[in-house]
Amino acid sequence: MKQLTIAMLGVSGVGKSTLLRRLAEVANFQHLQASALIRSAREALEAREIEPDMLRHSNIDENQKLLILGFERAIDPTAEIVILDGHSVIDTPQGLTPISPLVFGALGVEQLIFLAENPSTIVQRRELDESRNRPARSVLELEKHQDAALTNSLKICLHLRIPLTVLSDSNPHKLAAFISAAKSSDG
Repeated sequence: MKQLTIAMLGVSGVGKSTLLRRLAEVANFQHLQASALIRSAREALEAREIEPDMLRHSNIDENQKLLILGFERAIDPTAEIVILDGHSVIDTPQGLTPISPLVFGALGVEQLIFLAENPSTIVQRRELDESRNRPARSVLELEKHQDAALTNSLKICLHLRIPLTVLSDSNPHKLAAFISAAKSSDG
């Protein structure tokens, strides 16, 4: 059995985790969240808890090394499909920082799905989500952020020579059909 690793990327608040939770109701896959993998790897190394929103203040290169380490520790070798829920750019206090294609190559990503949404909808979701402490961003800022994230996702795909699918429909049944077709064509 060949394992298929897919990265689902998009800006914070676009709905990746929600869509993947809904997808889990209709499809079988391992869902790994990048921020949780980084925290887990860091905690294992430092034996201390870290708030998820504090990761944007940490050294991005260090975080990506921790992501790879956390991914290697968490991946289920028996899972046919692994979906990594993450970002192609990180919104840091210094601005947007792109994630290197080498990180996705080290994770063995074979397909990339970019989840896009109307920036005003993302702003509303972020304002309503009290579980996170994301930076306040305007609709225009999130539009630029989403454009930068999509551009870097395309660069990642071109570098790794893997397909990019831009998804603007959060229907888990359509996503399940897409993933099933991707798995079938993957062999």
